[in-house]
Parts: sequence; structure tokens; C-alpha cells
Amino acid sequence: MDQPAAAEIVNLHKTFKTGLGKPVVHAVRGIDMNIRQGEVYGLIGPNGSGKSTLMKALLGLVRPTEGSCSIFGRSSLAPDSKEEVGFLPENPYFYKFLTGAETVSFYGKLCGLSGKPLKEKVRELLELVGLADAADRRLGGYSKGMLQRIGMAQALVQSPRLLVLDEPTGILSTT
Repeated sequence: MDQPAAAEIVNLHKTFKTGLGKPVVHAVRGIDMNIRQGEVYGLIGPNGSGKSTLMKALLGLVRPTEGSCSIFGRSSLAPDSKEEVGFLPENPYFYKFLTGAETVSFYGKLCGLSGKPLKEKVRELLELVGLADAADRRLGGYSKGMLQRIGMAQALVQSPRLLVLDEPTGILSTT
């Protein structure tokens, strides 16, 4: 039996109104994609070419003007479609008064983790992203690269089947 695609985009169009009497902006026009489970897929293009808009539509963060997006066979607009998705936006925002461990734990709790499994997951992820030694430091003292790595840890906290990274080369260039 065939498994559903990790991500499927069918005839995606997204336009934005810019103001009364001004022309609409066509951010995405007629995109079709099918990303199978286990594939790594990258979007390359200049600034303003619609990469982030496409990802936001796939994640259900913006509603397509036309077309559809699905994750593991479920409409991206359905709240439960995000249960198996980890997302790291280009510019993540974190509470600067929390420590690295508290931040990852906070996101783990949002994903339904608790107790010993959550503590073990936090420790494992902080080691994975190279921040075990900074686990008890407040994020306000983290560098940009460290914040990106905390972002990666939060995106991985629920062991997602699909990981979506907006501007992932920023993670590499700031570490």
C-alpha cells in the first residue's frame, strides 16, 4: 500500500493585496510539488521569489488563493495536520528570560511531552545541537547561532516526521 506524500502541493497560487487601487502581488503561481517520505527537498531562488510563502501555505499559516497543500494526506488547513511537523522559521522568537533547557522543555510540553521522557528529550536535543554546556544559561546571553540551534532543538522536540526549515543556511553560517 502506498503511503501518502510527506508534502503535496497542487496548483498553488497565493496573491496579496497591497492597498486600495494598487495591483495585487503574485507571490506564488501554479506550483505543483510532491515530496515523498524520506526525501530531502530544497527551494532555491532569489529574495521575493515566494519560497517562504510556499512554506507558510504548506504549513497552513497562510491560506492559498487557489490550489491546495497537504501533509501526510491531510489538508494543511486542518489543525491536526501539524502534529507530525517540526518548523524552524527564518527568524524564530524565543523568551529571552528562559534558559536553553527551559525553552526546549516549554516546546516539548506544548507537544504533549512531560516527566522523565521530556527531561531525557531536552538533554538529548541540547547535546545534538551542541548546547549541553549552555543548557542553564538564559537565552538573552546566547549568540545568534546559539539561538538558531535552540530553534532546531525546538523543531525536533516532538520527533517530527516532516521537518520544515526556512533559510536553513542561516543555521550553518551562524554557528
